[in-house]
Amino acid sequence: MENSVSNLKSHSVMLVSESDVIARVVADVFPADEDNKVTSNATSFQALNGAAIQLASDHDVVIFEIDPVDADEVQAIEDVLARRDDDTLFIALTQNDLSITKARELRRIGVDDVLPLSIDGEELKAALSEKINARTLAQPLVLGGASALGKVIPVAKSRGGVGASTVAANLACALVGGKGTFFRKSAKSRVALLDFDLQFGNSNVFLDLEDNGGFLQLIESDEKPDDHFLSSILQQHTLGVDVLCAPAPMVPLQSMRPDLVEGLLDLLQRRYDYIVVDLPCAIVEWVEPIFKRATQLALVTDTTVPCVRQARRLIDFFREANMALPVEIVVNRERNKLVRPSHVREAEKVLETKLKHWLPDNPKVARNSVDLGRPVVEMKPQSDLGKALTKLATAVTADVQTVATKNT
Repeated sequence: MENSVSNLKSHSVMLVSESDVIARVVADVFPADEDNKVTSNATSFQALNGAAIQLASDHDVVIFEIDPVDADEVQAIEDVLARRDDDTLFIALTQNDLSITKARELRRIGVDDVLPLSIDGEELKAALSEKINARTLAQPLVLGGASALGKVIPVAKSRGGVGASTVAANLACALVGGKGTFFRKSAKSRVALLDFDLQFGNSNVFLDLEDNGGFLQLIESDEKPDDHFLSSILQQHTLGVDVLCAPAPMVPLQSMRPDLVEGLLDLLQRRYDYIVVDLPCAIVEWVEPIFKRATQLALVTDTTVPCVRQARRLIDFFREANMALPVEIVVNRERNKLVRPSHVREAEKVLETKLKHWLPDNPKVARNSVDLGRPVVEMKPQSDLGKALTKLATAVTADVQTVATKNT
C-alpha cells in the first residue's frame, strides 16, 4: 500500500455545488489532462430529483455542497445513498463550524467523508487520496493461491500503565515492513491497528492522530459495518497503518457489542494481513470474538509478583475462548540478563513459558516518541528499544512465513 498522496487519474467526478470557487478547486484536483472527467451541476440534489440517483451511479466520486440544517436536502441525499450499490465515493462539503453531531448524522446516512468548504486543493487531494487508497484494499488476500484471512493479534496488559499501547502501536508499524535491501525490495504488509481500550485508549497519541469520531459511529450503529463504513472510520497513517482510534469522550465499556466486533473483524480479515488490537484492562463480553479469531496473543507485563499472577489469570481466561492460542509474553521496561534472577525463574514457572521478549527501559527514547507522536521503530530504529520492538514483530510473523512456505 502506498502511503504518499496518490495521483488522482482516470476518475469520473460529479460535482453538485453552486460555488465557482469549489468548481475550480475540484477541477485543479482532477485535471482533465490526466484522463479525469468532472461533471458540474450548479444546483442541489433535491433539484435533480430522480436523476440524481442515475447521475451519481455513473461516477467514481461525488462531491457535493450541503447545509445539514436543510432537512429536505439531507433527505434527498439519503435517498441516493440508500440505493447505492457500487463503489462510488460520496464527499460532503459543508460549513467550517459544523458540529460533531451533524457530521455524524451525515456519516450515518452513508456519506464517506465530511470536509469544510474552506478546504484548499492540496487538502482535498490528500483527503480523497486517503479514501481512494483505502478502497483499493477491499480485495481479499491471497496466500499460496488461495484466499487467506488476516492474522488477528490482540495486545493485552497485566496492569494499566505497563506499556501495552506502546507495544501495540510499534508492533503495528513494524509489521508493515517493506524496507528490504538495496538489491531486493520487500513487499509491504497491510496492517490495521484497533484501539479497543474504550476509556483510556491512547494508541493514537503514539501516531500523532486525533479521534475522528469513527469509534462512536461504530458503537451507535444499529447494523454490522460494511466496506463503505469501514473506509470512513479508519485513518491512514503515513507509515502504512490504518488506525481506528479509541473514542475521545469517555464511554462505558459495555457500549461495544459482540456482533459489532464480529462484523468489524469479518471485514478487516479480508482486507489486511495483520490486525493488531489494543485491548482494555477489563474483561468484557465483546472481547471473546477477538480471542476466538486470534492467531497469537502479545501479553505485556513486568516481573513483579502481582503482574505475573495477573498475567497467569489472563492467559487461563483467554484460552477458554481459544485453547490453542499461542501467547508471547512481553516483559516491558526490563533488560534481559544472562544469568536469570530468582524472581524471573519463578515467573517463568508460574507462566509456564520461557520469557523471550524483553523491552529495555529507555525513558528518553520512549518519552520523545510520545511527545513527537512518532513510533520508536520509525524514530529511533537503531536504539536498544527500537531493535527490541522490531525483533518482537519478526517473532510474531515467523509462524505465518512458515505456513506460507508450506502452502507454496
